[in-house]
Amino acid sequence: MNLIVPVVAALAGACVYGVTGVLQQRNAHQIEGDATDQAGLIKGLIHRPAWVLSTAGSVLGFLLQGLALGTGPIVMVQPLLVTGILFGAVTGFIVRRQRVDWAFMGTLLLTAGGLAVFLIVSRPTQGNAALTVGEALPLGIGLLVLLVASVALGLRTQGLPRSLAFALAAGLVYGATAAVAKVTIAQFSHGFLPTVTHWSFWALVVLGPLGFLLNQNAFREGELAAPALAVITVVDPLVGIAIGLLWLDEKIATGPGAIVGEVLGLAAMVGGVWLVAHRAPRVVEENPENDAGGDGDQARDGGSAGPVSRSAAAGSR
Repeated sequence: MNLIVPVVAALAGACVYGVTGVLQQRNAHQIEGDATDQAGLIKGLIHRPAWVLSTAGSVLGFLLQGLALGTGPIVMVQPLLVTGILFGAVTGFIVRRQRVDWAFMGTLLLTAGGLAVFLIVSRPTQGNAALTVGEALPLGIGLLVLLVASVALGLRTQGLPRSLAFALAAGLVYGATAAVAKVTIAQFSHGFLPTVTHWSFWALVVLGPLGFLLNQNAFREGELAAPALAVITVVDPLVGIAIGLLWLDEKIATGPGAIVGEVLGLAAMVGGVWLVAHRAPRVVEENPENDAGGDGDQARDGGSAGPVSRSAAAGSR
């Protein structure tokens, strides 16, 4: 199996997601109004040219991710997309015109090193992307239960807990979207009509916008963006890996030594993502009009860190 195309495509997609995610976070976090007013959120976003531009750029990221999923195993592609938070963090330093410190470089190396260890040790291989409705039904029910629970928790809480609940929901949807996208891409070998009439195509139509909306809500609700970003970035590939192994028949090394290496690699990657998100510079713009009063956007955004959206994270972003 030639891994050059999926690896390059996944890394390029991660780069696009990371850079465009900076603009998405800066704009989504500044939308005022009732937290449950989704129409107001969307209306506020589409009137921000920078957000519209970043969203259009995310389409390129999705196409690159689709190329990676179509030519490589999801167990490899989804972890590679974690590097989006690295690209976004560096972009955050550029946007804020701050110098990258050595401690932050250490977090980048920890994340990249953990990812490399997992991929080298696991040696993921392609499986079978043909998934029937019956086979997907238990997966769909399980994810739906977790999704409803996460959203319900988000609607009952405020501030950081709400942001984390929506972030968890977004990560779940993004991971599932990546798997559904892989199944849909495989259907194209049978022709256009069989593809658009397959269940996975319509599931993708629903999951893509849903994940995107949950992602924007996670950015909007949290005063501290970093925890939400870390949750999305971590949950997305873990869900993708689980679906690839349990439903798409993809394989990884399973010897005792390999399992230990894979767990340690994933643990290092997860820890690195959390540290990157917390050490990245704040990219949310302060509102000069509110500086004198000490409230408004400046107070609301205080301490906000972590520049990258995982819309950031698999699936349609």
